[in-house]
Amino acid sequence: MPDPVIDDRLDALAAACAAPPGHFDELREADGAPRPWWRALAAHADLSAGHLSSAQARIARQIHDNGVTYNVYAAEDGPSRPWALDVVPFLVPGVEWAALRPGLRQRARLLNAIAADLYGPRHLLREGLMPPALAFNHPGFHRPCCGVLPPGGVFLHLVAFDLARDASGRWLVVNTRAQAPSGAGYALENRTTIPRMFPGAFRDLHVQPLAPFFESLKAAIVNDAPCDEPSPYAVLLTPGPYNETYFEHAYLARHLGFPLVQGADLAVRHDRVFLKTISGLRPVHAILRRLDDDYCDPLELRSDSTLGVPGLVQAWRSGRVLVANAFGTSVLESPALCSVLPAVCERLLGERLESAGVSTRWPCDSATLDAAIGGTGGVIKAAFPNISMEPVFLDDLDSGGRHEWADRFSTAPGAYVIEERVPLSHVPAWHDGRVESRALMLRVFLAADGRGDYTLMAGGLSRIAADGRPIVSTQRGGSSKDTWILSDPGTPQSAVRRPHSDHAVQIDAGVSSRAAEHLFWLGRYAERAESTARLLRAVLSRLTDPAAPDVFEPLFLRACLSQGLIEADDAVADGDFTNPASTRSFAVRLVDGLFDRRAHRSLAFNVDQTVRAAASVRDRLSPDNWRLLRQLEDLVSAPTPGSVDFDETLALIDRVIVSLVAVAGLEMAHMTRDDGWRFLGVGRHLERLTYVASTLDLPAADESANYALLEWLLELSDSLLTFRARYARPPDWPAVVELLVFDARNPRSVLFQLGKIAKHVPALPGAVLDAMADIESLERMCRADNRHQGDLFGHISVDELLGNCLRAAHALSDGLTLRYFSHAYELPHATAGR
Repeated sequence: MPDPVIDDRLDALAAACAAPPGHFDELREADGAPRPWWRALAAHADLSAGHLSSAQARIARQIHDNGVTYNVYAAEDGPSRPWALDVVPFLVPGVEWAALRPGLRQRARLLNAIAADLYGPRHLLREGLMPPALAFNHPGFHRPCCGVLPPGGVFLHLVAFDLARDASGRWLVVNTRAQAPSGAGYALENRTTIPRMFPGAFRDLHVQPLAPFFESLKAAIVNDAPCDEPSPYAVLLTPGPYNETYFEHAYLARHLGFPLVQGADLAVRHDRVFLKTISGLRPVHAILRRLDDDYCDPLELRSDSTLGVPGLVQAWRSGRVLVANAFGTSVLESPALCSVLPAVCERLLGERLESAGVSTRWPCDSATLDAAIGGTGGVIKAAFPNISMEPVFLDDLDSGGRHEWADRFSTAPGAYVIEERVPLSHVPAWHDGRVESRALMLRVFLAADGRGDYTLMAGGLSRIAADGRPIVSTQRGGSSKDTWILSDPGTPQSAVRRPHSDHAVQIDAGVSSRAAEHLFWLGRYAERAESTARLLRAVLSRLTDPAAPDVFEPLFLRACLSQGLIEADDAVADGDFTNPASTRSFAVRLVDGLFDRRAHRSLAFNVDQTVRAAASVRDRLSPDNWRLLRQLEDLVSAPTPGSVDFDETLALIDRVIVSLVAVAGLEMAHMTRDDGWRFLGVGRHLERLTYVASTLDLPAADESANYALLEWLLELSDSLLTFRARYARPPDWPAVVELLVFDARNPRSVLFQLGKIAKHVPALPGAVLDAMADIESLERMCRADNRHQGDLFGHISVDELLGNCLRAAHALSDGLTLRYFSHAYELPHATAGR
């Protein structure tokens, strides 16, 4: 029985959402009635304009805070473009999905069988079922892969198909992604976001979960990995932070529990792959790669690649490592392959091809073009990826353009294909405060199940076109949707079978040398940013407050100069504080420098470097930690042009310090206590040791008797409250030195830093460093039971101690870099192969 409330919600949703003529309408039946699953959504979700608008704003904020990006380097809004996600989910009924599943699984098996035949017996070529040009002219066909049977006989551990509906509503396969399919991680991220906007609807509609798919993928990779150890070691290979889908790489690595590595992190020795860890070379048994074939091995593929691993193809060829997906699989992505799939399926699988694909004509000549023009229209595409071109719609060509393409087909008949033009279905999307109708394409993912078949993700990455565009493209302003596969009535969620792994769970992930270096500098830059912020606050609050007593401008100059906040020339120019204008000029200079990203000791620069270092080890950081870093980055974004407001600047610095303290707290409370955590901590303690030693050395002998100046020094080191709680008198030099140098209980003291460094560095693998002798000697000297109070309270003796601390800190930093980060101790190595 119709429900007026539900009908009103659907009417509001569909008011401006009519699909264009000739396109399938995902929302409504042919008679205009809402489809049952959309009616079910309206019955359980608030689809009012007010709720959709506020939910879309929350989604945008969450995506920004989580740092979900899709990098597009030619985009006007910069390379790190936020991921676009529409608030309205895309719904697929369970019955329809169940009908799609067998055909998609069959197509995945077929592609795997084609790869095995092309690089093996080549029955298809010998029997004329596949034209030789289709394989041998494709740049993704790699002759170094011939004769190789990957572990388990699986070429494709993960495969993706782009689906689109035709005008009748039939799903067609329009694209194949077989080399290093992207999008599964974004689909998972979408799923963590959208259900929070409609929790009741997500629960009551029994949306099928995504987790079993990723568990199946992980189990297949681990089970197929060639390994004679109890637990195979798998990694995810990424091109690095500058890749357009790097967020997804880090996200998947964290979700699967695979370390995220770059090519420089891996090495091949005697046809085996190893991860360069701070403990030495660790065997790698499986690689889930997000790096295209050509860049994976400069020895046998693209010689100018700096992203790959020399010898990786030989290690894979010898059966010593699983690479998912196998090399040479990009040949399966050619649209020309669709023209022979039905016959190939009969030959290799002995089955009729179940999943429908777009009608494809290849090779093409002038007659083929004439036939296509006389039909219902079509699309010209490049048959091979080395031909860079946008799809060309025949309907858009004038007579001159058709003649031009006829000439191209005559001279290069195998370079292009003509595909049936699929009028994409339209789905409701929320944009600029209203519902609009947008073209839709659905990318689905299948993972090998370890038994010769494939598991279909109960969902996918739904992508919608930009306004008015007939082509769905994430790079050209499109958006995405969470895909809800509704369970059939009466099907319990527990019916989903969980995959099984034959191996023990990977426990110790190890720390690569690259990750250790980034964690070390993450600690240093975060601590340096906090120290810079505290110094700026301590200086500006006194310079801009007319009621502040005992302003020590010369000391402020020395402090800012020693920490790199001003240059030596600026210090000379601002050395005269005889009038307020000079004082204000110095304060304005400090505020301007705060946001100068080119100055290597500015607050903005150090925050940027903190976030950059964190991004390189994003898989090791919790989502909460990353959200804090994103908020911190926003705080020091470029200021609004105009006059300097010192109160606002001080308030901003306060927020920066709070965020940095929160980041440090998360590191202490939530990070696993492994060697990576030790490097991060050592970086922090080294930086804090340097800061305390350099600032405590600033006062001249005649200034150290001024209690107001000593209070300022305590404030710089965040120790003023500790001093007041411990001493019932104004600060004096001996007490300040006692607290900031010799107090082992003060987390800001010199002794505290020396103790932490002396504890953590020897715990690192193979930590035999000459510089540690000085650190340990200084720690012993500073302890109360090993020093003579009278000797070390003299101002000169303290100066010498602080100078020794600075030299020891710099020497240890250099020693750690040489021992763990630079690999300068490694001998040149040539990888042998056939």
